[in-house]
Amino acid sequence: MTIQWAIPSYRRPKICAEATVSTLISSGVNPENITVYLSDPEETDEYQKELHNTGVSVHEGKAGVAHNRKHIQHSYPVGTQLVCCDDDLTGILTKSNDGKKLEPLHFKLTDLAEGAFQRAKEAGAGMWGIYAAQNAMFMSHTETAGLRYIIASFFGTTTVDQDVARDEFLESSGEDFMTSILSFLRYGCTYRLDWATVKTKYFAEGGIDSELTERGIKRQDDHTQALRRIEQMYPDLAKTYTKANGVTNIRFKKFTGFKNPRPDNTYLPE
Repeated sequence: MTIQWAIPSYRRPKICAEATVSTLISSGVNPENITVYLSDPEETDEYQKELHNTGVSVHEGKAGVAHNRKHIQHSYPVGTQLVCCDDDLTGILTKSNDGKKLEPLHFKLTDLAEGAFQRAKEAGAGMWGIYAAQNAMFMSHTETAGLRYIIASFFGTTTVDQDVARDEFLESSGEDFMTSILSFLRYGCTYRLDWATVKTKYFAEGGIDSELTERGIKRQDDHTQALRRIEQMYPDLAKTYTKANGVTNIRFKKFTGFKNPRPDNTYLPE
């Protein structure tokens, strides 16, 4: 089955073209399988101008990042292997052999996605993702099936399911925490590649920041309120805490079904 690649985007036409689209194409993804979904259709001409030589499609999505992600998941037939990426992705990093640093992925993103879909299916998971923190010391050379946070920056899903992509929670901040919990409850586990992380800048201008600023809402306040709401909804699974930089975050209850070793040495440099 051909993997489809979707990019929700808002107020970032140039970044989307030079970051995510360039990264995907240079890493083996066929541009005919890449679609950018716009939260604001009035930006269509600007995005098409930036992407006109790439072969990537530009479609109208839904206003609001969370609404747009839900729209994307329901824009493909059930069973489609879909990878969804942030619009400012500049690469995937991996934990080095010695575990002390991060280094660029040494194989194609298409190979990463194909393998992740296969192993997630074997685990019974409806969703797979990568490690959220860009810190090799917190990562490991394993893949985990259980209750794990699947960050929205780069994840794959196979079964489009109303129980996971539903209207109960549509705040853009915290939507990926909520989706991770719903996918765990629906399938019994999520599947995470603990050895891979995204190369991007969190809380960057554009995207959710622009969406909220235009509505007169502070990103940090919205983020905190959304995560505390999740904690109230699922107190047995999630607990908020404040990081050293003052940003609110969530810890999930640690449920591990099993761990797999990182795949064979084709995933590691010589």
